[in-house]
Amino acid sequence: MFEQRYPRLMEPLRLRGLTVRNRIMSAPNMLFQTIGGRTTEYYTRYLEAKARGGAGIVTLGEVPVCDGGCHTPGTVMSRENLAIFSEMSAAIREHGAVSSVELTHGGRNARHEFNVRNPMGPDEMESMYGHVEAMTREDMEDVAEAFADAAEYWYGAGFDTVLIHAAHGWLFPQFLSPLANHRRDEYGGSLENRMRFPLMTLRRIRERVGPDKVVMIRLSGADREAGGMTVEEVTEFLSRAQEYVDLAEVSSEGITWFFGTTFRPWALNSDLSAAIKSSRKVHIPVFSIGSILSPELAEELIASGKCDGVSMSRALIADPCLPEKAMEGRGEEVRPCLRCLNCTDGDNLHRHFSCTVNPLTGHEQRLGFGDEPIAPAPFKKKVLVVGGGPAGLSAAVTAAKRGHRVILCEKGDKLGGTVNFADSDSLKIDLRRYKAWLIRQTEKAAVEIRLHTEVTPELVRALEPDHIIVAAGAEPVTPKIPGVGLARHALEAYAAPKSVGDRVVIIGGGLVGVECGMHLCNTGHAVTVLEALDEAARDAGPVYKIGMMAKAEELGLRIETGAKVREITASGVGYEKGGQEAFLPADTVLYAVGMRSRLETYLALAPLAPHVDLIGDCKAPGKLLGAIHGGYFAAMDVGRS
Repeated sequence: MFEQRYPRLMEPLRLRGLTVRNRIMSAPNMLFQTIGGRTTEYYTRYLEAKARGGAGIVTLGEVPVCDGGCHTPGTVMSRENLAIFSEMSAAIREHGAVSSVELTHGGRNARHEFNVRNPMGPDEMESMYGHVEAMTREDMEDVAEAFADAAEYWYGAGFDTVLIHAAHGWLFPQFLSPLANHRRDEYGGSLENRMRFPLMTLRRIRERVGPDKVVMIRLSGADREAGGMTVEEVTEFLSRAQEYVDLAEVSSEGITWFFGTTFRPWALNSDLSAAIKSSRKVHIPVFSIGSILSPELAEELIASGKCDGVSMSRALIADPCLPEKAMEGRGEEVRPCLRCLNCTDGDNLHRHFSCTVNPLTGHEQRLGFGDEPIAPAPFKKKVLVVGGGPAGLSAAVTAAKRGHRVILCEKGDKLGGTVNFADSDSLKIDLRRYKAWLIRQTEKAAVEIRLHTEVTPELVRALEPDHIIVAAGAEPVTPKIPGVGLARHALEAYAAPKSVGDRVVIIGGGLVGVECGMHLCNTGHAVTVLEALDEAARDAGPVYKIGMMAKAEELGLRIETGAKVREITASGVGYEKGGQEAFLPADTVLYAVGMRSRLETYLALAPLAPHVDLIGDCKAPGKLLGAIHGGYFAAMDVGRS
């Protein structure tokens, strides 16, 4: 007899007349990409994948309600576009999910390029985007009416709910927070005054849509900053707002809290949802959001009373089928999220976003859905994969799932390649978890794994493969610095931690150097990173970098930019900065100045099979996304003819 492994997570939820099949909301994420105010098929298919994967609620994100509040290109809510948006709601609902749309107003965070009128907020000010006007009472009436109009429109498009964005520094938290609201009229000062406009808007929405429609709200549970909005104030606001809304999703202010990197704890906002629930002032369901990455954790949060449900963003980007796998008791098969923020960073750089660990996410229109079984190749081949790092593992698993005979050769004594450093990194828990999952997938697949095996031309001739995929990786570049023989590459610090002294200097302030320095600081070392350029971690995405540098500062990592190393001695490192010479005493000197592809392996094997592909760092040193995607697509091309 079937026994539900996650009974609280899978319990249905009733909201007015609406039944939600489980307690998982696919959170609004990724900028709502429009062309001429209309959605694209890419975005519709992306949301459909979330519904097919089993989420209870699937939310279309960031729909601005009016001019002056657009942080992204505006959505044209016209009669002509109604049919297009109704197709989007149908794509969600036909798979059993509740369709939701997030309604937003950026306030002072609205961008001039997307608006005709100036952005507006509680106070007149200059934001990072330009001039912001102080809202008048007439402006507030107009915005409240715009929210009501938008709610009516999207319900008319077939959506089951609307989610009012009152978090993450948008208009409503600007009014609610004493850090942002300095008004001296009836809309500023006391909490009663600061919540007057948000409550007026919620009341206007409820009056417009009537008593039967479900209205939800996304809230920041606190500012997490001295003098800011407290969780007690948010609880009081929600106790009043629950007259108009049916569910609250609790996040937090502060970019490193609502975009938690791998350096933040899991469930990082559950303390706020727990505080709101324990107050007993709030009687509507409270969902928690923020690095809730596994069904086990979600079940624990609900069972312990910290929330009534969970809202997942990146967990469902990495694996849209997480809810379905949880429902079937297959939590260990969920593809782990790295919290690398490549999705958000690509999106904010105005590119179509991609997920590091899931090549299909965001590209469902072109490539297919989520985590569905891979179609068999029309022609079965004998495939030799050279290298057991992430690129090779990705290629081997994919090729095996397509029905090919796959032999994976790794010259070392274990799989994992360069990312094996994560086994010893005190901060890279998410990467360690993903690496273990990828190795398990390889071991479960029909892949013949040969460790301690270097691929030579002789071995290739003996095996006679139809197709070779070379993922031989890269090796560290040794800087041409006098005394470099006294130093080691940064990755060696993980392999031999006891050999690292108390005072460490790392030459090279890219991602590898900075993150190695963070780990060493976290394990008790005093570390200085020397970077020749005027900016550290240039290879990091913008949002990830904010979280990483905040953690580096917290750990006490010292980073010197514009520092040109002149020599390494037995007692430390001499360098020049701003025309001045300086010296740093060091017990251990490490370097991380780049990697060089092992291209010679590919060149030696290229003539030996009809098809020889080059992937991962062996093709060009880069991030994990290139390795995982490169392996997947190379394997998908095997056996097409």
